[in-house]
Amino acid sequence: MILRKRTTSSCLNAVASRLQSTAATVTIDSSYLQNEGTIEGVWIFHRHGDRAPNRYLGSPAYQTVESSHWYSRIPPRHAASSTSSYSHYAALSHYFPPNIHPSQNNGNYLDVNREPYGYLTYRGMDQMRCVGKRFRIRCDRYGYRRQNKKKEKQSSFLEDWDVQAYSTNYLRTVTSVQCFLDGLIGSNNNTHNDSANRQKQQLLNAGGGLKRYYRDAGRHEHIDATTLTSLEVVPTTIPVQVRDKTIDTLNAFDKRPTMMNELVKNVIQTDNFQRIDDQAKALATQLSDLLPGLRNAPQAFGGTPSGINWIHANDHFVCRRAHGIPLTAFSDYEGSDDESAVETMLESLAIPVCSHLSWRFREWYACPKLVSAVAAPPFREILDQMIDVTTRGEDDDERRPFVVYSAHDVTLLALLYAIGADFLVSGEDCGGRDMVEGSTEGGGKTHSHMIEGAVSSDGQSISSSWRWWPDYSSAIAFELVRLNHGQEYGDTGHIIRVILNGRTLRLIPRLTLEDEGILKDQTPCSRQRFGEVSEEGQCQMLSLSDFAQIISVLEQSSYASSADEEDYNTYSEAKIGVEGG
Repeated sequence: MILRKRTTSSCLNAVASRLQSTAATVTIDSSYLQNEGTIEGVWIFHRHGDRAPNRYLGSPAYQTVESSHWYSRIPPRHAASSTSSYSHYAALSHYFPPNIHPSQNNGNYLDVNREPYGYLTYRGMDQMRCVGKRFRIRCDRYGYRRQNKKKEKQSSFLEDWDVQAYSTNYLRTVTSVQCFLDGLIGSNNNTHNDSANRQKQQLLNAGGGLKRYYRDAGRHEHIDATTLTSLEVVPTTIPVQVRDKTIDTLNAFDKRPTMMNELVKNVIQTDNFQRIDDQAKALATQLSDLLPGLRNAPQAFGGTPSGINWIHANDHFVCRRAHGIPLTAFSDYEGSDDESAVETMLESLAIPVCSHLSWRFREWYACPKLVSAVAAPPFREILDQMIDVTTRGEDDDERRPFVVYSAHDVTLLALLYAIGADFLVSGEDCGGRDMVEGSTEGGGKTHSHMIEGAVSSDGQSISSSWRWWPDYSSAIAFELVRLNHGQEYGDTGHIIRVILNGRTLRLIPRLTLEDEGILKDQTPCSRQRFGEVSEEGQCQMLSLSDFAQIISVLEQSSYASSADEEDYNTYSEAKIGVEGG
């Protein structure tokens, strides 16, 4: 079933007509911040799972041995043996087939020419399956169920939810959302089962029961036909759509490279960016001495004063930390008398590198036109679908939308800045290791706060810095929540809950063109805040009219590129952050 979609004008008119007698701000019990109400629509934007580093950065003498290591961490693209007719990718694609539009690089992935670099690892596949499973548990517990299914103890997820999946045109993002769907619809996630049964169920996956072949063991793992059930077991397939560039809302950097190139260059050329990025030259030089590949890695937009690609530099720390690999491995320092000293020195650089990377994108997304170019199209798309749900009567028995967008770290950052996530836009800065959510386990903490499907709002401290960077498999969920009877606010029966990695967010969005995207002269208390709990246990929740106003401000800040339709067909070798994301 394809989601019903309205025109922009009809959507805004629907919001206006239904909320004209109601104040835009909905103040209700703070329990709605977390798990109260009935979830009637879910829109998830996730980063792909753990991957190999995007480029080899070491000395040429060690490229073969390091490449062999990363090959051991990724699934082989082809059948593992002559006796097996399935590769991991083919097995997932049986049930979640990719549908790449010809306008997207002639129907071919953009990231398959540097294998194993940039490829999703077994660990990343498992991360995404776990994220999907947690959302399944959440929807089973707090989500919509069709009227004729409410009396049944068990019902198929697809009987209640119209699942749609979209991805950018990268093998790692397509495979990530396939694994998300594998965890979402495969196992029976009855939250009343005892822990032993739940553990047993976690050993099976969707798509007819793929074995848990992608548990990262640091070696090649193989698949054979006995681990697959027949296609007849699966009631339906869910395609992963990489849409026509002209209508795709997910990746502005690849969709309109000329426009985005101009916008980013405008930021880079500002005095403030030039001055601070120039101050990072010493750090860049130190890194390049240790990682010589940084000197030759391409930079987008003609380069910046610091002279290196900071996403590639950050990769060295993130990827190795996630897999327990020493920072000096595969280098002249490994096994030398200086190994310990150099390892310690490299460890001391991890935070400054991530910090500078975060600062650069913060400068980019402080530009209203740039953040609008990334965030306004997907926000408009999901608002249209939200309004469609709210216009249905309570007795309507149609499935509700569950939409998954598989993207990149820079995409998630743009959405968070655009929606006004307070830990990013308020300017708070905790510094230190707390700025990276999964710093102690290479991303293992992600989503750990969605316990048994419940989310919390008690832990803003973990995200109290604009230096935060999205972990692998991070996910932002926009939940459309129907208020319980008696809790309606005027004519408003629905609110929007925004969740990041299992925690609901406090928001300070731009509601007028005069509002700052990142607070400098304005103070947080001078702006309308959503998700702030009062002493009385009440909080302001985001209504559809609030969301429509946020989008309107973004669109009024948008940029009309001088480029014509040819921009859609321009292929940019220097693919901004998504190359590293």
